[in-house]
Amino acid sequence: MRILYLCADRGISLEKHNGATAHFRSLVHAFQSLGHELLVLTPSAAGEGSLGARVARIPAPGILEDLLEEVEQPVPRNQREDQRARKRVVHALGHVWNNVLTEQAITQHVHDFRPDFVFELYSPFGIAGPLTCNRLGLRHLLNVHAPLAWEGATFRQQALQEAATILEDSALRHARCIIANSRQMRDQLVEAGVDPEKVRVVINGVDLELFSPEGEVRRAGPDGAIVVGFSGSLKAWHGMDVLCDAFRHASADPRLHLLVVGDGPLRKEVARLADELPGRVTFTGALPLEEVPPWVRGMDIAAAPYPPLERFYFSPLKILDAMACGVANVASDIGQVPELLRHDETGILVPPGDADALAAALRRLADDAELRRRLAQAGLCEARERHAWRSRAAEIVEIALQDAAVGTA
Repeated sequence: MRILYLCADRGISLEKHNGATAHFRSLVHAFQSLGHELLVLTPSAAGEGSLGARVARIPAPGILEDLLEEVEQPVPRNQREDQRARKRVVHALGHVWNNVLTEQAITQHVHDFRPDFVFELYSPFGIAGPLTCNRLGLRHLLNVHAPLAWEGATFRQQALQEAATILEDSALRHARCIIANSRQMRDQLVEAGVDPEKVRVVINGVDLELFSPEGEVRRAGPDGAIVVGFSGSLKAWHGMDVLCDAFRHASADPRLHLLVVGDGPLRKEVARLADELPGRVTFTGALPLEEVPPWVRGMDIAAAPYPPLERFYFSPLKILDAMACGVANVASDIGQVPELLRHDETGILVPPGDADALAAALRRLADDAELRRRLAQAGLCEARERHAWRSRAAEIVEIALQDAAVGTA
């Protein structure tokens, strides 16, 4: 099939290591591995060489580039809060204006490429995909991985919040078929008024070629260390503060060493811990996706320390990555996590936000190499049998075919 893959989010760079980039790139590769022809529409500067697919870039509005340059100019310290507010407004306007250029790109490339369906990764303020595809009579699948308007208001002090909410409601209403990445995300969409008949669940997967036990291994800490690792963006909802507290509690065991692969707002928590425990913490910062697997292979224990979030709609990639690398997981018992890990079979589950329980689990795994080996092997088998991105891509194509059958019935 010919698939037009739309990722209009100006905040997603294909050069970064984060969940959005991994999802985007891995699914492109999975579609291709099944023999489908892809055209990717994205604002990202990454080209065909890095993505491995035909790419058409959605340009930035010229006025946006001018405004971004203006708000990035140095200002006195007493004006920095005002500058941050202006930046938020400019970025929000960029998302809104982006709809016009996305509509133009879809219209142009649909005419040239003639796709069988459009698969869109939902973006903030994004309305162009559903409306344009409906107007052109195209099959369109909207992949909703998060309530982006709510996230913007809750975590990012997003500007133009009323516009974000209105446009998101409109996108969900006009989308003919929605793919949610978790059962919890589906339930939230339905509770918000989305027709349950048009929402399907396809959870995230793992690139088994990129993440596997075979390949380069990068170890942190001294010889003989037991490496507790975290891989991902350091954001509030990923629980880095919980992991730092747990490591403090467990640090009486001199064998334990903490490895943090990624970057984000909570990097200060990691830096503070490193100052408290000299030589016990390795922080890589942000890395390209291809450089992440060697560090994951070098972990003895992978941690996913989610806090007790009221709205946990995630489909955690970091858990699947560790499973596919043959690393034992310890993770919070929340949301989709217990659907991925069975306690004491394929991982260890602890109450979300409980640093003491997480520290106890780390000590237990540090003391029991056989348990680590057993969990790692069981997780690896499960990842290979059930969680390949290739299987997820096949599910999406099947949904598109079913949608076509319904539309012609």
